[in-house]
Order: sequence, then structure tokens, then C-alpha cells
Amino acid sequence: MQAYNELLITLYRCLQDGAGFQPFFDAFQQHFKALQGGILGITANPRRMIFGWTFGYPEGFEEWYINSSLPERDEALARYVALPPRQFDSFLRGDGSRTILDILGPESRAWAEAVGMGDSAGMLVSRENGTSVVFIANRHLDHGPYTQDELVQMNLLAPHIENAVTLHLKLYQSANNNENLALALNHVKKPLVVFNALGIIAQANDAARALLENSGTLFINGEQRLRCQDERLARKLNDAIGTCIIRSHQGKLDTGTLFIHTPQERIALCLTPLVAESAENNGVLAELFSFDNTLPPDLDRLQILFQCTPAEAAVAGELIQGLSAKDIAEKRRISVHTARQHIKSLLSKNGYRKQTELVSMLVRALG
Repeated sequence: MQAYNELLITLYRCLQDGAGFQPFFDAFQQHFKALQGGILGITANPRRMIFGWTFGYPEGFEEWYINSSLPERDEALARYVALPPRQFDSFLRGDGSRTILDILGPESRAWAEAVGMGDSAGMLVSRENGTSVVFIANRHLDHGPYTQDELVQMNLLAPHIENAVTLHLKLYQSANNNENLALALNHVKKPLVVFNALGIIAQANDAARALLENSGTLFINGEQRLRCQDERLARKLNDAIGTCIIRSHQGKLDTGTLFIHTPQERIALCLTPLVAESAENNGVLAELFSFDNTLPPDLDRLQILFQCTPAEAAVAGELIQGLSAKDIAEKRRISVHTARQHIKSLLSKNGYRKQTELVSMLVRALG
């Protein structure tokens, strides 16, 4: 019980000092000999990860997972999402005669085998507004399956994990959804939207709401999430916002640009991480730019602003359309090498290190 009490103290201290869940993850990992896991926000139909705090995974895992379709085929997620709330379960349930590899399908088995996973335990923390929050803890095969005694201990913790996660989410949402933020955004005439750490809209200024009301593609749904009429673009939008948040946890604070392009309209979103006192509370600022599909980019203006040749300006104009170097080469009937050389020259002349930075500035210049 002493170890259990220490876990409880660590869990609730995470709320008190704003350190995020990492101290609890460390204590849980040590006590239960867990290999990796975390708290994941999962949508239904399709099943996708939209936010999360994890431990033990290799660098870049969250970014890869949030942009992959693996959650739709992940047996562990399917199992835990289907559980009643506040109830831990494991794959092996103490049966040491098997490993988790005997149960998993080919794709999940390949991942489990690569990391040496022997068992997995998890619980459904909550289910609200179409999003399930799951706690998951995988274990290395060297430590054997989770025992029945360990599952009993986890289930004693389960309601406290639910309380802590629910409080964390509510406290964070209320901290960001305030009048001061709304007033600050409305001082800026360009359309701006702020997303919190869960990918939920904390505030959208009047200009953004006006743009979205006139858009036939993007809208804010009842769950205060930015959505797209086109399912493929909706996934792309979800993944981009989630990726921006996950990358900020790793100290990667680059601006990214997402293009929503339909026959009727073209909208660019420049996504910039918002850094909070605790990295786990980082959000995203989205600048929205609406372009007239019937008008070509102003190449003369690009030449002046970005100190470039007519050929480089033409390539820059294609970057604003969301095209890659390969796409540009095919469209302009030049080699990929030539397209890349023009992009490299644009980067060098304007002091940018990455193409993502250049594209964001091109969009802002003409938006």
C-alpha cells in the first residue's frame, strides 16, 4: 500500500504543480515495470489519435502514429476503447504460458516483436463528444505478463486516473477559453484560431469566424473542433494540428502550412506552436488565408519581396499552391533537380533554413 499511496500522491501532484503527467508516468513505469504507454485521445469512425502524452516510445513515435492509419487496426486501442470506463484489463490476464504475440494481428505483431513487448494493459478513462481517452501501458516480455495482483492495483488507481485526467483537461480548457484571449485575438484583423493541447478551439477571432461562415469547406463543429466537409482533407487537417502539438512537446517549434484546396476555394493554414509553462499544455495558433482560385499568384510582388528571379518567383508561386518539388517539376516541365535548386536559392536568399518556413512566409506575403 505504501507504493500505491506514493503513486496516488505523484498523480495528484501533477495537477498541483502543473508538471504534466510525466512524473506519474515515471512512477507508474517503475512500479509496474512498464515498457511504454501513455494517455491517448482517440476519435471514432475512423479511429485516429488526435492528442496524447506518452512515455517510453522512441523519438518521433507520436508524430508518426498521429499521421498513420495504424490506430484503426490497433488491437490494443480497439480492446481498451470497448471497455467500461475505469476498468483495467490486459491481453494475457496473468497467463504466463503465452505472449501477446499469440494474440495480435500481423501488423501490430511486427511492432510488438520489434520492441520486445510481452503484454499490454489499459483502460478507458472517459468517452465524451466522440472522443475516447485511453490509458495504455505495454510491458517487455522479460518481465512476464501483468499478474492478477497488478491488475487489482491498477484498478484501485483507475478512478483516480480518471479524476486526474478529467481535471487536467477541464482546467486546461478553462484556462485558455477566457475573455482576455478573445479580446487579444480580435485586435488582429487577420483570421486567427487558437487550439489548446487537445486540438480543441480555445478561441477564434471575429475575422476567422467570418471566413469560416463563408467557407463551403471548413467549419467549427459542436465539439469546438475545426472540421472539413471532405473526409480526406478532414484527416489531413486533424493530423496537421496534432502533429504540430506533438512536435512542440519535443521542442520542435517550426511553423507548418496546410493547404485545403477544393474546386470552389483554396485556404492555407499556417500552424505555429504556442508554448505554455508546461510543454504538455502547448497549443497551436492557426492563421487562415483564403485565396481566389481564379487569380494567379502575383509573381512581380514575389520577385520584389523575396529578391528572386522570374523563374524562382514562378516556383514560389507553385509552393503557395501547396505543390511539392516533384509536382512543380511535372507542372512546369522542368527537372526535379532544377525545381529543388530554385527552392534552395529562395531559402538561401531569404535566410530560411527549412522549406516549411519559406512556404509559411510566402503564404503570409500574399495572403
